Amino acid sequence: MLGAVTDDGERFIALTPNQFNAEVAKHFLRAVQHEFGERLVIILDNASYFIAKTLKKQAAADGLLLEYLPSHSPELNPLESCWRQLRDGRANRLFLTLDDVNEYLSIALPALNSPQIYEYLC
Repeated sequence: MLGAVTDDGERFIALTPNQFNAEVAKHFLRAVQHEFGERLVIILDNASYFIAKTLKKQAAADGLLLEYLPSHSPELNPLESCWRQLRDGRANRLFLTLDDVNEYLSIALPALNSPQIYEYLC
């Protein structure tokens, strides 16, 4: 699962197949651009799929400006609070099937509290 949040609290979450890689990240960035507009500044962590040269090249061609958080600084990433909410909500629960996980996500994702981006910038 990959997610994005805007400065006014709008969210975009994409469930992804199998594992993350640069190809999946490229599709994700295009989906974010489709959702929120052509001209975006996207702040990313330093996951290998986000720093891949092919992704950076595509982003530049698509008119996206990519900025990166400092390495090893999850406390600066607003989306970490969303992931924390999801982890806390599934604590002490057993999911027997993938359908059980999807059911949990269909309820939990819309209920997430969006982080206040400006708290991270100031």
